[in-house]
Amino acid sequence: MSYRVGYVVKRFPRTSETFIAQEILELERLGAEVTILTLWPNDQRAEHGWLADLAAPVVHCGDLPLSDAWKWLHHRAAAGTGCERALTEAFVYPDRRGRHRLREAVAVADVALGRRLDHLHAHFANDPAFVAYLAHLVSGVPFSFTAHAKDIYAKALAPETLGRVVDAAAFAVTVSEHGRRHLAGRLRPALAAKVLRLYNGVSLDAAPAATGRSGPFGILTVARLVEKKGIDTLLRALAALRRGAPEVRCTVVGDGPLGPELRDLAGREGLGDAVRWAGAVPHERVLAEIRRHHVMVLPARVARDGDRDALPTALLEAMAAGVPCVSTPVGGIPEILEHRRTGLLLPSDRPLALANALAELERDEGLRSRLGAAGRQRAERLFDRRRNVARLAGWLDRSIRGAPVVGGPGVLRAVEG
Repeated sequence: MSYRVGYVVKRFPRTSETFIAQEILELERLGAEVTILTLWPNDQRAEHGWLADLAAPVVHCGDLPLSDAWKWLHHRAAAGTGCERALTEAFVYPDRRGRHRLREAVAVADVALGRRLDHLHAHFANDPAFVAYLAHLVSGVPFSFTAHAKDIYAKALAPETLGRVVDAAAFAVTVSEHGRRHLAGRLRPALAAKVLRLYNGVSLDAAPAATGRSGPFGILTVARLVEKKGIDTLLRALAALRRGAPEVRCTVVGDGPLGPELRDLAGREGLGDAVRWAGAVPHERVLAEIRRHHVMVLPARVARDGDRDALPTALLEAMAAGVPCVSTPVGGIPEILEHRRTGLLLPSDRPLALANALAELERDEGLRSRLGAAGRQRAERLFDRRRNVARLAGWLDRSIRGAPVVGGPGVLRAVEG
């Protein structure tokens, strides 16, 4: 298939958002021509080696002067486009941010028309989706979006605004069934049918890691250091675990605002050199860390603002590597792990329960092996990036050809996949 699609994102590339960049890479492999349209300047340097394989140009759309946006809209309005509706939408947007979203949308629309893009696809169901919606109104280019976690649980569009965005979209995607139900629950039934579940995928190219790795029992977590990841629970569990297994070691990959607080907690718990703080690292090193540890742990919780994980990539990548995972039944995580079949699911905020589970895995290599093998099989069935992005590519193709996506041939089977 061959078409031109613009990806509307806040920033690019982001160290923790490998799922967006790798989705684009896979679309390019399938023949799509992608342009990445960013709304905000990037504030970090992502060093994933495979980013060099991206052909997509990155166009920043956040600096258009407001006066130029008005001129552009006036010109387009004379051609009978949806500029008046876009203006109305922008000025009812919360916190007086609508004029900024409109300015970004004009820049996106201008690039879309200038590059003759066939479709716009936004990642995150708040600002990027709203900008894509406004750009659609003023340009006529169809659009869709993918929703994730914070954008629907904590920093979501108001229900009435979300409804108008979904109504105008060719389709909407969520990365978990939990997220689909949450988003659909904020919409009237006719619009809820436009929300499709499509799991993020990971590469299955590498063979599973060898079981029975030698050396001290190694625990890995890969996460931003934010409240919803529950790393404080892991540190407390590690302190309890080391009373009976002092040789256990833990590596924390990732950074974030809670980094200093978590390091202080590790010190108070007497963990010393038992915890290695690796910081944010290139994706290739993340994969290497997964393969050299015995278990992946993500003690996720629902944060105080409602934010939670949708479909944590770190768990998917560990499963693809045949490494057993321990997590909690938050958000879409139960769609990844089945307790004692493809991983272990424990209550959130229970350090002793986590310590006991890790102690069991530390002494039972057979359990680790069984969970790791079953996890790999589940990844092959549900989280194969090539198969899942091919579904998205098919939906984009249908939209561009003017065919309905929801209810089209094979679509429901693909969603239930």
